Amino acid sequence: MTRYVVRRVLEAAFTLFVVSFATFLLLKAMPYNLAALSAGPRATPEMVVQLAHEMGLDKPLPLQFLFWLRQTLSTGAALAATYAPPSLELLGLGSVVAALCAFAIAYVQAKRPNSLFDRGMSLITFVLFTFPSFWVGFVLIFIFGIQLLWLPAAGPNLDPSSQGFSNWTLGMILPVATLALTTIATWTTYFRGAIEEALRSDYIRTARAKGLPENQVIVVHVLRNALLPAITIAGLSLPTLFNNVIVIEWIFGMPGLGSSLVLALTQFNYGVAVDLVVVIGAVTILGSLLADLLYAAADPRIHFV
Repeated sequence: MTRYVVRRVLEAAFTLFVVSFATFLLLKAMPYNLAALSAGPRATPEMVVQLAHEMGLDKPLPLQFLFWLRQTLSTGAALAATYAPPSLELLGLGSVVAALCAFAIAYVQAKRPNSLFDRGMSLITFVLFTFPSFWVGFVLIFIFGIQLLWLPAAGPNLDPSSQGFSNWTLGMILPVATLALTTIATWTTYFRGAIEEALRSDYIRTARAKGLPENQVIVVHVLRNALLPAITIAGLSLPTLFNNVIVIEWIFGMPGLGSSLVLALTQFNYGVAVDLVVVIGAVTILGSLLADLLYAAADPRIHFV
């Protein structure tokens, strides 16, 4: 297990280094003077030259990368500390709600194949799969935030204590529902296959023959059998989930990594935008690493891979 963990950590670190270097090359390939952009439109040529020297732009390319990487680690850590928590809150809550709903739907579908519920939910999940997250968000805002006035149309602020936990909870409902609805369709398909396989297995029939309560059979045996596919699909879905989080934060006006990235791009603040791209890449890589480690903990056979 230790060997596997060390290998995966080293692979994640190497992947993050490659992502950082690729981002740096893309930044260098842009047809803009980075020092002039950072200095602003009112800067004099002398100020631009001085800033370029401070940014290390007058050094050889390898030294520029090392200088840029050191700067990015410093500023990126500050950005992550400020904007990562709300993004991770949205990502975590949306993923949990999507997983619970997907498991419940998949279990009923597997128990009653070809039933009216099975066909109806298959159609609904297929339709949800075709809808982009921004469209789902706008529909929820229009229905529940504008027409019915049941929920706030804007998302919550950074800190729940600054606005009260109840207001923070109400503000999170629509963003979390948007992320969950755009995720349920894919996860339901994976869960259903795992649950159908579990329900046909011998150990499920043995557990029921022993007279175990149905709730215990579901939680101990069926849910455990569906745990490995759940971890797998969660790890594979992280890039898509982060893309949806970026869109949802912008739609609901939530301060997070996604909305900050869009704002930096619209203001041509490429320095902050690049730092945020690296932070989002780092969070995604760390999430994939965590999924792999959880998979190894759930399945002892993976320890020897």
